[in-house]
Amino acid sequence: MLVLGVDDIIFYLLYTAFFTLVMYVWQNRKREEALEKQQREVEIQSLKAQLNPHFLFNSLNTIYSSALTEKDTPTAQLVQQLSGILRHSVEEIRHEKTSLEKELAFIEKYLALQRARLPQHPHVSINTSIHWDQEPADIAPLLLIPFIENAFQYGISLDAPSFVTIRLTIEDKKLHLRVENSLLTVQDPQKGAGTGLANAQKRLELLYPHQYTLAFGPEKSTFLVDLTLQL
Repeated sequence: MLVLGVDDIIFYLLYTAFFTLVMYVWQNRKREEALEKQQREVEIQSLKAQLNPHFLFNSLNTIYSSALTEKDTPTAQLVQQLSGILRHSVEEIRHEKTSLEKELAFIEKYLALQRARLPQHPHVSINTSIHWDQEPADIAPLLLIPFIENAFQYGISLDAPSFVTIRLTIEDKKLHLRVENSLLTVQDPQKGAGTGLANAQKRLELLYPHQYTLAFGPEKSTFLVDLTLQL
C-alpha cells in the first residue's frame, strides 16, 4: 500500500490547484477571444448594412424636411423612425452594453415601421406588448431584434392568414421575450431558425453565459421563440 508523505500531499494539492488555475485562465481567455471576434463581426456586418452612415442620415433628414414642407406627416414620421433605427444600429453596436431604455425605444421604432410597411389586411394580425418596470438596466445592443425580425421575415404573408405576436416583459432585471408567428406551409419549417437566430444564440452564450434560457423552433402551426435573460 502506497503511503504519501506530507510533502507529497502538499505537492499534489499545489499541482492540482495550479493546473485548475491554468485551465480557468485558458478557458477565460478563449471566451474573451471568441467574444472579441463576435463583436468585430457584428460591427462589420452593421457597417456594411448601413453603407455610409453620415451620408445616409443626411439624406434621411433631407427627405424628412421635404415631407414636412409638403405636409406629408405620415411619411415624415416614417423617415424619422427609420433614421432613429439606423442611428441606434450604427452608434450603439460600438459599445458592449446600452441602456434598456434606449434598446426598448429602438424596438418600438422597429415595430412601428413594420406596422406602417404592411398594408391593412384582414388576414394579417400583429399583436405586441412591452412591459418594463422602469428599473434601470443595461443590455447588449441589438440582442433581441433578430428574434423579432425573424417573425416578420418568415411569418407574414399577404396571400394567406398570418400573424406575429410579441410579448416582452422586464421585471426585477429579468427579461422574458416570447415571439410567435405563423408557420406558413409554403416555407421550410427550419428556415426561420437560420443564421440570424443562430448568431443571436451565439451572442447570448458569449455575453450572458449561464444567465439565459432559449428555445426556438416549430410548434404545431406556429414558430415559437422563448427567451429568459437575467440582466
